[in-house]
Amino acid sequence: MTVTLDTLVEEILNKFPETMSFFIENGVSPFSCSGAYPSSLGELLKRTGKEDAEEFVKKLNEYIQSISG
Repeated sequence: MTVTLDTLVEEILNKFPETMSFFIENGVSPFSCSGAYPSSLGELLKRTGKEDAEEFVKKLNEYIQSISG
């Protein structure tokens, strides 16, 4: 699976629960007080003020590759 800005956050967390630490370490909480954000990764990054969304996605995909083997 290759993550894009259009990938749902819940899909990422369901398929790769280990990515929770990646999100937190990079200053992006994938949760709100009502649970997981029901949105795309791109929408989440906009809401959380992440400036370089493309770089975040690139690093997230690299992280997923490293944990997937």
